[in-house]
Amino acid sequence: VGPSGAGKSTLLSALMRTVEIESGTIRLNGTDVRRLSSDDVRALVTGLTQDPYVFQATVADNLRLAGPQASTEEVEAAVRRARLDTWTERTGWDTVLGEDGRTVSGGQLQRLALARALLYDPPVLLLDEPAEALDEETADLLMADLLDATRGRTTVLVTHRLRGLEQVDEIVVLEGGRVTQRGTHADLVAVPGYYRDLWESEALTRHRG
Repeated sequence: VGPSGAGKSTLLSALMRTVEIESGTIRLNGTDVRRLSSDDVRALVTGLTQDPYVFQATVADNLRLAGPQASTEEVEAAVRRARLDTWTERTGWDTVLGEDGRTVSGGQLQRLALARALLYDPPVLLLDEPAEALDEETADLLMADLLDATRGRTTVLVTHRLRGLEQVDEIVVLEGGRVTQRGTHADLVAVPGYYRDLWESEALTRHRG
C-alpha cells in the first residue's frame, strides 16, 4: 500500500521482469532473476495487472487464455473461486465478449481477470489494484472474495483499500519508492504513519456514508 506514484505497480512490473531493476536484487528461489529469461520469470510470478483485458471471443475462450489445456472442471473451479459463476450461468459460456470490454461491467471484468489469474495458477500471484474504479459495495465484495480465493497461496496484492487487510500476513507501505513501514494490520494501526492515517480516513468516510 502507499500513495499514488509511490512505486507499487513498478515493483510488480519488476517482479514480473517487464521492467529491469537499476539497483538491488530480486531472487526467485535464491536465483537472481537477471539470470533467468523473462518468460521463465513470468511462468512463476504473474497475475492480474491494472488494466485487465478481454478479446472478442467467447467467455470460455477468454478464460482459457490462461490455461489452454485446462479441463472444464478446472475452468469452472476458477470461476467459482472468483465468484463469477452466477454471471457465467446467466450469460452462457459461448457468449462472445466485445474486445474493448464494454459488454461487461467493471466488476465482472475484474472477476473474469481474477478467474483467469487463478486458472493460470502461478506459484506467486500478483494482483494490482483489483478493485480500482469499482463502486464501494462492488469493491468490498470483490476484495473479500479475492482474499478468500487466495488464502493459503503466495500472493502480492497492491491496493488503496485497507478493509480486509487484517487477514494478510504482512503489509508493506511504500512512499516515494521506499519502504517506510511494514508489519501486520494490528502493528501498523498501533503507530503513527501513513497506514494509520489512511485507515482512520477510510473509517471516517464509511461512518459518514
